[in-house]
Amino acid sequence: MTDQKIIEKLRQELQTARQAEDKGNQGKARVCARRAAGWAIQTYLEQQGNPLDTNNALDHIKHFAALEGHPAKYYEVLHHLRIKLEKDSLEEDAYYPIAGVNLIDEAQWLAETLLEVSLS
Repeated sequence: MTDQKIIEKLRQELQTARQAEDKGNQGKARVCARRAAGWAIQTYLEQQGNPLDTNNALDHIKHFAALEGHPAKYYEVLHHLRIKLEKDSLEEDAYYPIAGVNLIDEAQWLAETLLEVSLS
């Protein structure tokens, strides 16, 4: 069973991500989505008795993506969470290179699936 504190922490981080996205701050939205996914993975690994010796969300995402045996959807979401922004020139803004991907929704799906909770 997942601790209510982590569930609230995840809800708050996803809400912060959505607020940032609504304000046009895609960078912050992306960071919050990654952080929520990393915390969910960290909690899942701890529940499985396999914690990592780090609190870094991206380290958790990378570690989890390197494990074998996940359903294909997990690998797809984990890949999206690890993609770096691209920039075509120094004058242009950086952008997320895959159209149609909502990292916030994917982070929420991953957290809910791993922890078997609803964050809505």
